[in-house]
Amino acid sequence: RSILGPLIAVPHSTVAIGILFLLAPSGWLIRLVSPELTGFVRPPATGLLPDLEHHGLIIALLAKEIPFLCLVSLAALSTQPARQITAIGRSLGYSKDAAMWLLVMPDIYRLIRLPLAAVLVFSVSVVDMSLVLGPGLPPPLAVMVVHGFEDPDLLARLPASAGALLQGGLAVLALAIWRAGEVLISAILTGWRRRGHRTRLPSMARHILSGFAVLPMLAGLLGLIAALLWSFTTSWFFPDALPGSISFAGWARATGLLSALGSSFLAGGAATILATGLCLLVLQSGIAARLGPTLHWMICIPLLLPQISIVTGLQMMLLWTRLDGSWLAMIWIHLLFILPYTWLIMAPAHAGLDHRYDRVAATIGMRRWRRFRVITLPLLAPALITVLFLGMSVSVALYLPSLFAGGGRIATITTEAVALAAGGSRQAAGMAAMLQLVIPLVTFICLQGWFRWRFEKFAGMRGGSLH
Repeated sequence: RSILGPLIAVPHSTVAIGILFLLAPSGWLIRLVSPELTGFVRPPATGLLPDLEHHGLIIALLAKEIPFLCLVSLAALSTQPARQITAIGRSLGYSKDAAMWLLVMPDIYRLIRLPLAAVLVFSVSVVDMSLVLGPGLPPPLAVMVVHGFEDPDLLARLPASAGALLQGGLAVLALAIWRAGEVLISAILTGWRRRGHRTRLPSMARHILSGFAVLPMLAGLLGLIAALLWSFTTSWFFPDALPGSISFAGWARATGLLSALGSSFLAGGAATILATGLCLLVLQSGIAARLGPTLHWMICIPLLLPQISIVTGLQMMLLWTRLDGSWLAMIWIHLLFILPYTWLIMAPAHAGLDHRYDRVAATIGMRRWRRFRVITLPLLAPALITVLFLGMSVSVALYLPSLFAGGGRIATITTEAVALAAGGSRQAAGMAAMLQLVIPLVTFICLQGWFRWRFEKFAGMRGGSLH
């Protein structure tokens, strides 16, 4: 978990830029094996990127989403008696791996269906990664919709609006196909268990599956290293494996990106604080208990719809109210996408509180606000630290909402990074990609340090961490 936590904070566009620097025809991967293994002394005419089959985009999505799904699965696993179930399965003749997959994983899967659905919807409608890694002709549907809304000809918005609705329909179709697969696989596994099959998975199969999961993450990590190298490079000729010369001169000229970095920090900080405050207000007031699942699904709607389908409609509303390009619009649209993640963490944490502490404090005359500040907030501290970190990470990664709400007047570090990567300036794109990591990294260090300073002195708490 300590490794996966920082990995999920890496923005999607940063991963895409790293994969581009790694797999391009003159990328780092081909440089590492040239000319000894390939014979290339100049970049090949064709490479892994860009490709019409979207292989690079798939690798980038796997590198970004596998750590997230692993972290969610570990959190779900911690709520299940996995060891006891596995032991019972082994006593009934299952191997350890078979007991895990056939007996434990079905219960874990039920708990991670919402994150899986969110990843599926995002993957079929991703824009920033497609702009960096996808083919220019023909572009993916979501990119075509964005180009339509950016066209100065207002008539171009009519097919773009239809495309946004079509993108929503494709997301629904993808979810329906996934659901059909769930039903089919569930029927197969249920019949398998009822007939008493005792499957023993070969250990080699486990290693192969683990390798398939690790390879995309390794590619993403190598891509980040390549982006870091390019941010300091003044000359790097093919087929050299390492830069010929390194200089900080590029960073000295990167002051133009500082305003975009500040905009990202301001929008993310304000939206994250508002989202956390709203969740606490709803949970403390009892509204969540009265509305039940209805409120839960209303808050989670932005996770289950393509961003392009939501943001294009919201942009029209911002234009009608003349709020486009304002800080109010930027913070509000970031809040819309941060709130679901905040709610999914805060609601279970609040439901798990032991309210006897609050009742005891009430019996000795402590007022409600003081009880909330002195008792409830410290008990929720681990969840609060997590949502603040995750909220900032989600905000930095928001490309499409920032692009439409900013209206060309407010630029974030993510919109600048995608523009630089699409423009072909490798050093500038590498610097922007590294600056994207600054806000999550600084947030993580500050929150982790404060949490340790505040709670390590208490008995039984040997230093906190972001779980």
